[in-house]
Amino acid sequence: MQMRNFLVLSDLHIGAGHAKGRPNFFDDFRDDDNFAALLARVGRRFGDDGLELVLNGDVFDLLKVPVNGLFPEAITESVAALKTELCLRGHPKVVEALRAFLRRGNRRITYVLGNHDMELVFPEVRRLFTRTLVGHDRDERVSFVIDRDHYRLEGGVEIHHGQQFEALNALDFRQLVLDKKLSEPILNLPWGSLFVLQVLNKYKEERPYLDRVKPFWPVLAGGLLIDTGFTVRTLVNSAYYFLRARVSPLWRRRRPFTKLGKFLMNELDFFANHEDTAQRLFKSDPSLRALIMGHTHTAMLRTYGHGERIYVNLGTWMPMVNLSLENLGQSTERHYALVRYGKRGEPRVSLMRWHGRPRLAEEVMV
Repeated sequence: MQMRNFLVLSDLHIGAGHAKGRPNFFDDFRDDDNFAALLARVGRRFGDDGLELVLNGDVFDLLKVPVNGLFPEAITESVAALKTELCLRGHPKVVEALRAFLRRGNRRITYVLGNHDMELVFPEVRRLFTRTLVGHDRDERVSFVIDRDHYRLEGGVEIHHGQQFEALNALDFRQLVLDKKLSEPILNLPWGSLFVLQVLNKYKEERPYLDRVKPFWPVLAGGLLIDTGFTVRTLVNSAYYFLRARVSPLWRRRRPFTKLGKFLMNELDFFANHEDTAQRLFKSDPSLRALIMGHTHTAMLRTYGHGERIYVNLGTWMPMVNLSLENLGQSTERHYALVRYGKRGEPRVSLMRWHGRPRLAEEVMV
Protein backbone atom coordinates (compact mmCIF):
# COMPACT_ATOMS: atom_id res chain seq x y z
CA MET A 1 0.00 0.00 0.00
CA GLN A 2 1.39 3.40 -0.95
CA MET A 3 2.10 6.08 1.62
CA ARG A 4 -0.46 8.86 1.90
CA ASN A 5 2.02 11.67 2.57
CA PHE A 6 5.35 12.50 0.93
CA LEU A 7 8.07 15.00 1.81
CA VAL A 8 10.34 15.71 -1.19
CA LEU A 9 13.79 17.33 -0.91
CA SER A 10 16.30 17.97 -3.68
CA ASP A 11 19.73 19.50 -4.32
CA LEU A 12 21.00 19.85 -0.76
CA HIS A 13 24.57 19.25 -2.03
CA ILE A 14 25.87 17.79 1.21
CA GLY A 15 29.66 17.40 1.12
CA ALA A 16 32.34 16.02 3.41
CA GLY A 17 31.75 18.50 6.23
CA HIS A 18 33.50 21.43 7.84
CA ALA A 19 36.07 21.55 10.62
CA LYS A 20 35.98 24.55 12.96
CA GLY A 21 38.19 27.31 11.64
CA ARG A 22 38.87 25.35 8.44
CA PRO A 23 36.14 25.98 5.88
CA ASN A 24 35.68 23.33 3.22
CA PHE A 25 35.16 25.18 -0.07
CA PHE A 26 33.88 21.97 -1.68
CA ASP A 27 30.96 21.54 0.74
CA ASP A 28 28.11 23.97 0.06
CA PHE A 29 25.78 22.61 2.74
CA ARG A 30 25.41 24.70 5.92
CA ASP A 31 21.93 23.69 7.03
CA ASP A 32 22.36 20.61 9.22
CA ASP A 33 20.21 22.12 11.97
CA ASN A 34 17.53 23.30 9.54
CA PHE A 35 17.42 19.89 7.88
CA ALA A 36 16.96 18.13 11.23
CA ALA A 37 14.32 20.62 12.34
CA LEU A 38 12.37 20.24 9.09
CA LEU A 39 12.25 16.44 9.30
CA ALA A 40 11.21 16.61 12.94
CA ARG A 41 8.52 19.23 12.31
CA VAL A 42 6.96 17.48 9.31
CA GLY A 43 7.23 14.15 11.10
CA ARG A 44 5.27 15.48 14.08
CA ARG A 45 2.69 16.98 11.78
CA PHE A 46 1.79 13.66 10.15
CA GLY A 47 2.37 11.51 13.22
CA ASP A 48 1.51 7.88 12.52
CA ASP A 49 -0.42 8.58 9.32
CA GLY A 50 2.49 7.41 7.17
CA LEU A 51 5.20 9.58 5.68
CA GLU A 52 7.77 8.91 2.95
CA LEU A 53 10.85 11.09 2.53
CA VAL A 54 11.92 11.30 -1.12
CA LEU A 55 15.53 12.43 -1.56
CA ASN A 56 15.31 13.66 -5.14
CA GLY A 57 18.92 13.63 -6.33
CA ASP A 58 22.04 15.71 -5.59
CA VAL A 59 21.31 15.35 -1.89
CA PHE A 60 24.97 14.42 -1.52
CA ASP A 61 27.46 16.22 -3.76
CA LEU A 62 29.91 13.39 -4.32
CA LEU A 63 31.47 15.10 -7.33
CA LYS A 64 33.06 17.60 -4.94
CA VAL A 65 34.49 15.16 -2.41
CA PRO A 66 38.26 14.78 -2.88
CA VAL A 67 40.03 11.46 -2.39
CA ASN A 68 43.58 11.99 -1.07
CA GLY A 69 43.38 15.57 -2.32
CA LEU A 70 42.37 14.58 -5.86
CA PHE A 71 39.13 14.27 -7.82
CA PRO A 72 39.45 11.01 -9.79
CA GLU A 73 37.35 10.67 -12.92
CA ALA A 74 37.59 6.87 -12.88
CA ILE A 75 35.19 6.29 -9.98
CA THR A 76 35.18 2.67 -8.83
CA GLU A 77 32.87 1.16 -6.21
CA SER A 78 35.50 1.49 -3.46
CA VAL A 79 36.14 5.16 -4.32
CA ALA A 80 32.40 5.84 -4.41
CA ALA A 81 31.90 4.20 -1.00
CA LEU A 82 34.77 6.19 0.51
CA LYS A 83 33.34 9.49 -0.72
CA THR A 84 29.89 8.60 0.59
CA GLU A 85 31.31 7.62 3.98
CA LEU A 86 33.14 10.96 4.22
CA CYS A 87 29.84 12.80 3.65
CA LEU A 88 27.98 10.73 6.22
CA ARG A 89 30.77 11.22 8.77
CA GLY A 90 31.04 14.91 7.97
CA HIS A 91 27.37 15.61 8.74
CA PRO A 92 26.40 13.61 11.85
CA LYS A 93 23.33 15.80 12.48
CA VAL A 94 21.96 14.91 9.05
CA VAL A 95 22.53 11.21 9.72
CA GLU A 96 20.87 11.39 13.14
CA ALA A 97 17.90 13.29 11.67
CA LEU A 98 17.41 10.52 9.08
CA ARG A 99 17.70 7.85 11.76
CA ALA A 100 15.17 9.66 13.96
CA PHE A 101 12.82 9.99 10.98
CA LEU A 102 12.79 6.20 10.51
CA ARG A 103 12.38 5.36 14.19
CA ARG A 104 8.71 6.22 14.13
CA GLY A 105 6.40 3.63 12.60
CA ASN A 106 5.14 3.76 9.03
CA ARG A 107 8.05 5.75 7.61
CA ARG A 108 10.09 5.23 4.45
CA ILE A 109 13.01 6.88 2.63
CA THR A 110 13.34 6.68 -1.16
CA TYR A 111 16.48 8.01 -2.83
CA VAL A 112 16.24 9.08 -6.50
CA LEU A 113 19.50 9.21 -8.48
CA GLY A 114 20.95 12.62 -9.42
CA ASN A 115 23.96 13.58 -11.49
CA HIS A 116 26.01 14.65 -8.43
CA ASP A 117 25.31 11.45 -6.45
CA MET A 118 25.51 8.94 -9.29
CA GLU A 119 27.72 6.81 -7.01
CA LEU A 120 24.52 5.27 -5.63
CA VAL A 121 24.60 3.06 -8.71
CA PHE A 122 27.09 0.86 -6.85
CA PRO A 123 25.54 -1.71 -4.47
CA GLU A 124 28.11 -1.07 -1.74
CA VAL A 125 27.19 2.63 -1.63
CA ARG A 126 23.52 1.76 -1.19
CA ARG A 127 24.39 -0.78 1.51
CA LEU A 128 26.55 1.79 3.29
CA PHE A 129 23.78 4.40 3.28
CA THR A 130 21.21 1.90 4.57
CA ARG A 131 23.59 0.44 7.16
CA THR A 132 24.41 3.89 8.49
CA LEU A 133 20.73 4.65 9.04
CA VAL A 134 19.33 1.35 10.30
CA GLY A 135 22.32 -0.83 11.25
CA HIS A 136 22.10 -3.44 8.49
CA ASP A 137 22.63 -3.56 4.73
CA ARG A 138 19.04 -3.91 3.56
CA ASP A 139 15.76 -2.65 4.92
CA GLU A 140 12.36 -2.41 3.26
CA ARG A 141 12.02 1.13 4.63
CA VAL A 142 14.99 2.37 2.55
CA SER A 143 14.86 2.07 -1.23
CA PHE A 144 16.62 3.54 -4.26
CA VAL A 145 15.51 4.51 -7.77
CA ILE A 146 18.55 3.82 -9.95
CA ASP A 147 17.15 2.09 -13.04
CA ARG A 148 15.09 4.99 -14.41
CA ASP A 149 14.98 8.77 -14.33
CA HIS A 150 11.83 9.24 -12.25
CA TYR A 151 9.74 8.00 -9.34
CA ARG A 152 6.03 7.60 -10.09
CA LEU A 153 3.42 7.97 -7.35
CA GLU A 154 -0.27 7.15 -7.49
CA GLY A 155 -2.65 9.69 -8.98
CA GLY A 156 -0.33 10.77 -11.79
CA VAL A 157 2.49 12.35 -9.73
CA GLU A 158 6.04 12.02 -11.09
CA ILE A 159 9.25 13.02 -9.33
CA HIS A 160 12.29 13.66 -11.57
CA HIS A 161 15.67 14.97 -10.53
CA GLY A 162 15.86 16.65 -13.94
CA GLN A 163 19.34 15.96 -15.31
CA GLN A 164 17.95 13.85 -18.14
CA PHE A 165 16.61 16.96 -19.88
CA GLU A 166 20.09 18.48 -20.33
CA ALA A 167 22.53 17.12 -22.88
CA LEU A 168 25.54 17.81 -20.68
CA ASN A 169 24.27 16.02 -17.56
CA ALA A 170 22.04 13.21 -18.83
CA LEU A 171 22.93 9.77 -17.49
CA ASP A 172 22.99 6.73 -19.74
CA PHE A 173 20.56 4.42 -17.92
CA ARG A 174 21.34 1.66 -20.42
CA GLN A 175 24.97 1.65 -19.26
CA LEU A 176 25.52 3.36 -15.92
CA VAL A 177 28.89 1.65 -15.39
CA LEU A 178 31.74 0.78 -17.75
CA ASP A 179 33.40 -2.56 -17.20
CA LYS A 180 34.76 -3.86 -20.49
CA LYS A 181 38.55 -4.26 -20.49
CA LEU A 182 38.80 -2.48 -17.13
CA SER A 183 40.26 -3.89 -13.93
CA GLU A 184 37.22 -2.56 -12.03
CA PRO A 185 33.88 -1.19 -13.23
CA ILE A 186 33.70 2.62 -13.16
CA LEU A 187 30.87 5.11 -13.43
CA ASN A 188 29.87 6.12 -16.95
CA LEU A 189 30.03 9.84 -16.20
CA PRO A 190 28.28 12.44 -18.38
CA TRP A 191 30.16 15.42 -19.81
CA GLY A 192 28.96 17.71 -17.03
CA SER A 193 30.39 15.51 -14.29
CA LEU A 194 33.81 15.45 -15.96
CA PHE A 195 33.66 19.25 -16.21
CA VAL A 196 32.96 19.55 -12.47
CA LEU A 197 35.70 17.08 -11.55
CA GLN A 198 38.45 18.47 -13.76
CA VAL A 199 37.62 22.16 -14.20
CA LEU A 200 35.23 23.63 -11.63
CA ASN A 201 36.79 21.84 -8.67
CA LYS A 202 40.25 22.94 -9.77
CA TYR A 203 39.32 26.62 -9.47
CA LYS A 204 36.69 26.56 -6.70
CA GLU A 205 39.16 27.44 -3.94
CA GLU A 206 40.23 30.52 -5.92
CA ARG A 207 36.68 31.53 -6.86
CA PRO A 208 34.18 29.73 -4.56
CA TYR A 209 31.22 31.29 -6.38
CA LEU A 210 31.89 29.50 -9.70
CA ASP A 211 29.18 26.87 -9.29
CA ARG A 212 26.81 29.17 -7.42
CA VAL A 213 25.92 31.36 -10.40
CA LYS A 214 23.30 30.45 -12.96
CA PRO A 215 23.67 30.52 -15.93
CA PHE A 216 27.44 30.10 -16.03
CA TRP A 217 28.43 31.75 -19.30
CA PRO A 218 27.86 35.40 -18.18
CA VAL A 219 30.45 34.79 -15.44
CA LEU A 220 32.98 33.90 -18.11
CA ALA A 221 31.94 36.78 -20.39
CA GLY A 222 32.20 39.34 -17.59
CA GLY A 223 35.36 37.72 -16.30
CA LEU A 224 37.14 38.40 -19.59
CA LEU A 225 36.77 42.10 -18.77
CA ILE A 226 37.35 42.25 -15.01
CA ASP A 227 39.17 38.99 -14.19
CA THR A 228 40.98 38.35 -17.45
CA GLY A 229 43.86 36.14 -16.34
CA PHE A 230 41.76 33.75 -14.29
CA THR A 231 39.03 33.55 -16.93
CA VAL A 232 41.48 32.79 -19.76
CA ARG A 233 43.02 30.01 -17.64
CA THR A 234 39.55 28.58 -17.00
CA LEU A 235 38.59 28.64 -20.68
CA VAL A 236 41.87 27.06 -21.78
CA ASN A 237 41.53 24.30 -19.18
CA SER A 238 37.90 23.74 -20.14
CA ALA A 239 38.85 23.24 -23.78
CA TYR A 240 41.73 20.97 -22.78
CA TYR A 241 39.59 18.67 -20.64
CA PHE A 242 36.77 18.47 -23.17
CA LEU A 243 39.28 17.45 -25.86
CA ARG A 244 41.03 15.10 -23.47
CA ALA A 245 37.77 13.37 -22.61
CA ARG A 246 36.93 13.10 -26.31
CA VAL A 247 40.20 11.42 -27.34
CA SER A 248 40.74 9.33 -24.19
CA PRO A 249 40.39 5.59 -24.89
CA LEU A 250 38.09 5.41 -21.87
CA TRP A 251 35.56 8.03 -22.99
CA ARG A 252 35.98 8.68 -26.70
CA ARG A 253 33.13 6.46 -27.93
CA ARG A 254 30.74 7.81 -25.33
CA ARG A 255 31.36 11.56 -25.52
CA PRO A 256 30.15 12.80 -28.94
CA PHE A 257 30.97 16.41 -29.75
CA THR A 258 27.36 16.94 -30.81
CA LYS A 259 26.45 17.13 -27.11
CA LEU A 260 28.78 20.09 -26.67
CA GLY A 261 26.67 22.09 -29.12
CA LYS A 262 23.55 21.26 -27.13
CA PHE A 263 25.37 22.24 -23.95
CA LEU A 264 26.25 25.65 -25.35
CA MET A 265 22.64 26.22 -26.37
CA ASN A 266 21.50 25.32 -22.84
CA GLU A 267 23.93 27.81 -21.36
CA LEU A 268 22.88 30.59 -23.74
CA ASP A 269 19.29 30.21 -22.56
CA PHE A 270 18.78 32.59 -19.61
CA PHE A 271 15.44 30.97 -18.78
CA ALA A 272 16.47 27.29 -18.68
CA ASN A 273 14.19 26.15 -15.88
CA HIS A 274 12.53 23.07 -17.47
CA GLU A 275 9.14 24.75 -17.67
CA ASP A 276 9.03 23.87 -21.39
CA THR A 277 10.02 20.32 -20.47
CA ALA A 278 7.15 20.13 -17.99
CA GLN A 279 4.66 21.29 -20.62
CA ARG A 280 5.98 18.71 -23.07
CA LEU A 281 5.67 15.90 -20.51
CA PHE A 282 2.12 16.94 -19.62
CA LYS A 283 1.20 16.96 -23.30
CA SER A 284 2.67 13.53 -23.95
CA ASP A 285 1.06 11.88 -20.89
CA PRO A 286 -2.62 12.73 -20.25
CA SER A 287 -2.53 10.81 -16.95
CA LEU A 288 0.23 13.05 -15.52
CA ARG A 289 -1.26 15.46 -12.98
CA ALA A 290 1.80 16.77 -11.13
CA LEU A 291 5.51 17.01 -11.88
CA ILE A 292 8.20 17.62 -9.23
CA MET A 293 11.80 18.38 -10.26
CA GLY A 294 15.07 19.74 -8.94
CA HIS A 295 18.45 20.16 -10.67
CA THR A 296 17.97 23.67 -12.10
CA HIS A 297 18.57 25.35 -8.72
CA THR A 298 15.63 27.70 -9.39
CA ALA A 299 12.50 27.18 -7.29
CA MET A 300 9.32 27.45 -9.33
CA LEU A 301 5.59 26.78 -9.21
CA ARG A 302 3.45 26.70 -12.36
CA THR A 303 -0.08 25.49 -13.00
CA TYR A 304 -1.68 24.53 -16.30
CA GLY A 305 -5.16 23.64 -17.49
CA HIS A 306 -7.08 25.83 -15.01
CA GLY A 307 -4.95 24.55 -12.15
CA GLU A 308 -5.57 20.88 -12.88
CA ARG A 309 -1.87 20.25 -13.53
CA ILE A 310 1.06 21.54 -11.50
CA TYR A 311 4.81 21.79 -12.04
CA VAL A 312 7.03 22.29 -9.00
CA ASN A 313 10.78 22.83 -9.01
CA LEU A 314 12.42 22.56 -5.60
CA GLY A 315 15.40 24.80 -6.31
CA THR A 316 18.39 24.17 -4.04
CA TRP A 317 19.50 24.75 -0.47
CA MET A 318 22.82 26.12 -1.79
CA PRO A 319 23.20 29.91 -1.82
CA MET A 320 22.74 30.83 -5.48
CA VAL A 321 23.03 33.96 -7.61
CA ASN A 322 20.63 33.93 -10.56
CA LEU A 323 21.40 36.23 -13.50
CA SER A 324 18.16 35.66 -15.39
CA LEU A 325 15.81 38.66 -15.40
CA GLU A 326 12.94 36.54 -14.09
CA ASN A 327 14.83 35.46 -10.95
CA LEU A 328 17.56 38.09 -10.71
CA GLY A 329 19.41 38.17 -7.40
CA GLN A 330 20.74 35.92 -4.66
CA SER A 331 18.62 33.22 -3.09
CA THR A 332 19.25 31.46 0.22
CA GLU A 333 15.75 30.02 0.56
CA ARG A 334 15.09 26.38 1.46
CA HIS A 335 12.24 24.73 -0.41
CA TYR A 336 10.58 21.36 -0.18
CA ALA A 337 7.43 19.75 -1.55
CA LEU A 338 4.56 17.99 0.17
CA VAL A 339 2.36 15.46 -1.59
CA ARG A 340 -0.81 14.56 0.30
CA TYR A 341 -3.67 12.33 -0.75
CA GLY A 342 -7.31 12.99 -0.02
CA LYS A 343 -9.92 10.42 1.00
CA ARG A 344 -10.73 9.68 -2.63
CA GLY A 345 -7.08 9.26 -3.55
CA GLU A 346 -6.63 12.61 -5.26
CA PRO A 347 -3.10 14.07 -4.84
CA ARG A 348 -2.41 17.57 -3.62
CA VAL A 349 1.09 18.91 -4.33
CA SER A 350 2.46 21.96 -2.51
CA LEU A 351 5.74 23.84 -2.83
CA MET A 352 6.81 24.89 0.66
CA ARG A 353 9.47 27.26 1.97
CA TRP A 354 11.21 26.33 5.23
CA HIS A 355 12.16 29.26 7.46
CA GLY A 356 13.29 27.38 10.54
CA ARG A 357 14.57 29.39 13.46
CA PRO A 358 16.91 32.37 12.98
CA ARG A 359 20.37 31.93 14.43
CA LEU A 360 21.99 34.68 16.47
CA ALA A 361 25.38 33.97 14.90
CA GLU A 362 27.10 31.54 12.54
CA GLU A 363 30.64 30.99 11.35
CA VAL A 364 31.33 32.53 7.94
CA MET A 365 32.63 29.82 5.61
CA VAL A 366 33.13 31.73 2.37
